[in-house]
Amino acid sequence: MHVRSPLARPRSALFPLLLAAAGCSDHSFTAAGGDGDPSAPAIEVSPTFVDFGTLGQDDEPIVRSFTITSVGGIDLVVDGIEMMGDAGSFTILSDPTHFTLPPGASQDIEVAFSPLGAYQQMGQSVITSNDPDTPQALVELTGEGAVPELLIQPDPVDFGETWVGCDDELDVYLSNVGTDDLVITDLHYEGDDAGVFSEIQGLSLPLTLAPGEEAQVRLDFAPIDAIAYSGSLVVESNEPAGVREGRIVGDGAYAGEYTDIWEIPVDPPSDIMFLVDQSCSMGDDQARLANNFSTFISSLDGYTTDWQIMVVNDDDGCSNSGILKRTTSGYQSIFQSAVKEGGGDYTEALLTVGTHAVEKTDPGECNTTFLREDAMLHMIFVSDEPEQSPGSWSSYLDQIIAKKGSAANVRMSAIAGPVGTSSCADPGTGYADVVNATGGVFLDICSNWATSANLADLAEASVFQDTYELSREPIVDTITVKVNDSNRANGWSYDATINAVVFSGNIPGEGDRVEVSYAGVATCD
Repeated sequence: MHVRSPLARPRSALFPLLLAAAGCSDHSFTAAGGDGDPSAPAIEVSPTFVDFGTLGQDDEPIVRSFTITSVGGIDLVVDGIEMMGDAGSFTILSDPTHFTLPPGASQDIEVAFSPLGAYQQMGQSVITSNDPDTPQALVELTGEGAVPELLIQPDPVDFGETWVGCDDELDVYLSNVGTDDLVITDLHYEGDDAGVFSEIQGLSLPLTLAPGEEAQVRLDFAPIDAIAYSGSLVVESNEPAGVREGRIVGDGAYAGEYTDIWEIPVDPPSDIMFLVDQSCSMGDDQARLANNFSTFISSLDGYTTDWQIMVVNDDDGCSNSGILKRTTSGYQSIFQSAVKEGGGDYTEALLTVGTHAVEKTDPGECNTTFLREDAMLHMIFVSDEPEQSPGSWSSYLDQIIAKKGSAANVRMSAIAGPVGTSSCADPGTGYADVVNATGGVFLDICSNWATSANLADLAEASVFQDTYELSREPIVDTITVKVNDSNRANGWSYDATINAVVFSGNIPGEGDRVEVSYAGVATCD
């Protein structure tokens, strides 16, 4: 809280006079006679100016009166008495305010003064009647309030436009512009949108402000949507008004709106890398992989013919098979031999081998041209041991994704011992983790894993992209997904760890167009 004593504010700036001529008459009267027509009603009001004097905070209301007299030839009908100006400080006590006076009759009207503001309070009693010459007669009212008065500045508190996900701060000043001590007892926010406004530098309540003193409150605005917000800062105090409100407004806006589009090729490219443990215990599974390779290729050709396959078993990451394509002569026999060759110190640390292989795909290196920018990279690990690289599995995955350039186009599968339930092999920890992280396929090496159905799953995982990495960080609630111009309300989720939309059902296939629109997270000051 900051409290200071500002320069005195001129009273005229705070309480403009209603009528410049209000002080020119004192206890005078107004009379009208319908142009002297004895058959017309006429009104006389006395006095036409009432001064209630000065009233303090704890004083009883001051009561004064004026008189309405019928001075015409027929009945005077008073249709109403209305207060104007600083009307809240003046109250008509007489009841009713609609009445009829025969000629010569009078009616006293009592008015109470209890100031709702400091300094001079001015009002008018407007008497409406059937007097044809003076249908509205006026009584000027004045009184002095010796009370505290709260002023909220600025009002409204306008934050303007603020980006969704960011916030803005403004200072509000609560001033005592009255003549007695102001005691603030409560400060809170009201309105449907009050939750986006908060107090970050508040007051220690109750707080007493002497006349001319002010306190500073710092408010915060944090929009959660691109809409206009409004609320009220409500201040309770001992001023006569009791409760005073200051309006708070602000507009939420998106820093930017984006659409990412993917056109899936009719014959999608796929880069598949097999990494096979060369330990002595792996002979049967190496043979099973070699003998069922043709089944795998048959399934793969059903999805795409634009595939290339590489077997990597050696520590240096260089291919044992070369890059095999559908057009490679004898590719099946080359693969069948390669899965049984090589090995080294890292044969049970195949993430290390795979990382070396991916890093050696630049021009002039041993695996050049294998890693294609628009292709799915599918790495398939085959081992009956846990992954035993010296680093964490996530560090190798991150390195491979960085080299590939997109987590959406990296998938890892494994034929290994299941974690927690393996019967013939050690649990494939590390391998199971990268499979889960990339949405790959995990096959139990202790089972009859080389079935047509299992190999078809591996082939499908080599092609279909279920993950679409966004170009910017989104405001999650604004994401909309379309496939071939049709809205997808479900069957997908947003994965913040890789900043991607991930399909869980009805995955887009070859020839499809995927479109993801969203508002981007702002960079806040």
